[in-house]
Order: sequence, then C-alpha cells, then structure tokens
Amino acid sequence: MNRRFIIISLMIVLSGCGSMFDMFGGEDKVKNAQPVPKFKIETYNSIPQTRFLILGDWGAGGKFQRQVADAMLQKAKSDKPEFIVSVGDNFYPGGVNSTDDKQWKTKFENIYTGDALAIPWYVALGNHDYLLNVDAQIDYHSINPRWNMPARYYTFEKIFGGVSVEFFVLDTDALKNYDPTEQVAWFKKVLSASKARWKIVVGHHPIRSYGSHGEERVMVKSIKPLLDQYGVQVFLCGHEHDLQCIKNPADKFTCVVSGGGGGSRNTSYGDHTLFAATNGGFCAAIITKDNFHIQWLNRKAEVMFAHTVAHF
Repeated sequence: MNRRFIIISLMIVLSGCGSMFDMFGGEDKVKNAQPVPKFKIETYNSIPQTRFLILGDWGAGGKFQRQVADAMLQKAKSDKPEFIVSVGDNFYPGGVNSTDDKQWKTKFENIYTGDALAIPWYVALGNHDYLLNVDAQIDYHSINPRWNMPARYYTFEKIFGGVSVEFFVLDTDALKNYDPTEQVAWFKKVLSASKARWKIVVGHHPIRSYGSHGEERVMVKSIKPLLDQYGVQVFLCGHEHDLQCIKNPADKFTCVVSGGGGGSRNTSYGDHTLFAATNGGFCAAIITKDNFHIQWLNRKAEVMFAHTVAHF
C-alpha cells in the first residue's frame, strides 16, 4: 500500500479527534534553555525598507492557529508589513484536494482576516502539502490573487529605494524525496544570475535545527554550499513546530526557523543557537539597504527575541 496513503489516512483519523496540534499547544518545552541574550527592537522608520511576516506549519484550523493569526494581525496593524512568506505545511493533515476545498476558507481566508493582513502571501510547499493535490495550491492564485505560488519552486523580487531583495523559494520535499538534480541546477542558475543586494532563500525543511527533526541531510549536502557560494544572507524555513535562530560558524548565512503557526513541539538549544522557543508564534522582518532585522513573536504578539544580520 502506498506509504503516503497510509500516512494521510492515519492523520485524518487523528484529526477527527480535534486538531492534533491543539492537543499539545502550550505544553511543550525548550530543552537546555539558556537566558535570552539582550536584544534591540529596530524600526528603521526614517529610511527606505521593506517589511514582511514569516509563518510556517500553520494550517491546523484550530484554536492554536487562530491565536497566532490574531497575534499576526496585532503586529501587522502596528508594523504594516507589505507581504507574508509562508515556509510550508500550509494545510494539515495532508494539503488540499482542489481549489474548491473547504480548507481554503476554514484554514486560510477565515483565519487571516483584517485589513492589515489583506496583503500578498508568497508560499512554499511543505511535506504535508504533498499528501494531496500540490497543483491546487499553485492554481489557487486565479481564485484568490492574495495567494502566490506560481510554481513548485520560483523566485520573486521586492525593490525599495533602489535596493533589490530577491527571494528564492524552494520545494524541499521534492529535494528530499525525489531526484533533486533538476531543481538544484535551476537553483544554482538563478542564484548565479541574481544581481540583488539581498538574497533570501525560503524552504520548508531546515538546513540547521536543534528541534525534533534536526538538520535535513539533503539540504546540508545540496543547498548549503550554494548559499555560501553565492552570498545568501538568510535562510527561512519551518518543519520544526518551533522558533529558532541559528548561526553556525560553518555557514555564511543565518538560519531562521518559523514553524509555530499551527502547533508546537519540544525544541532545544544547540551549540550554535542564538534563540529558541516553542508553543506558537511567527517572525517579523525588516530589510533596509544594510540590515536584515528579524523579530520572533509569541501568540500574544510579544517580541521574545530580535536579531540583525548585517549585509556582507
């Protein structure tokens, strides 16, 4: 019997008991937790910038997801982000069946409401999204232009004050489970051709993580060297149902994990952790000509940590 069919059948049974993520919300721990370093919340209000939110692992459809969405709305009202980056696992337990699937309403449109969140979403695929109809997530843009996924992997660009920021959105589940050759070749081609001042890579599976899944081998082997070679400054990911900031000295880039949109798991501090938290949340980012400023927020819209990556 098909492995994915077995997995999704089990998930559907579990989801019949209520959100499998809500059952564990608010109970998870950060192992080996350390004091949060001193940090400064930047606004950069007087200089050109672009602002956005980063959310992952969100489409559970329960109380937990709504709490994070409410916190996002609160943050968006004050900070006025221009767009949202979703790092995958958009619909639990197994993606959507079609562009008419009721989950578009119950887990997306009816949850991320309010004028401040009526902004474009740029969306990556996660492993759960692959259990049903991946192409429906690509096609949904024709029904709701707020949702942007032109292909399974793609790029998009933002320009402010003459500064270009290019985002490279990967399909990491395909990298992990299928032949990665074609996508890696595409990724190398677009990275090498980019003239953007800031290069930001988005994917579901982490390169660095001290959460329950840990590092993804194919990401370390196939993707990390290209990030270092072509001057990528930040890698955004999820998969772990937690929040992390990691700066491994073997990497030129900083790894930002934002997987707390729909549930939580235990996480931990590792040798190169700057910050780790669980029990829900998201990230907010500001990019200026010279700095990439990231904030990690909880379900009450409180900033738990902030870190700035200087341009290099």
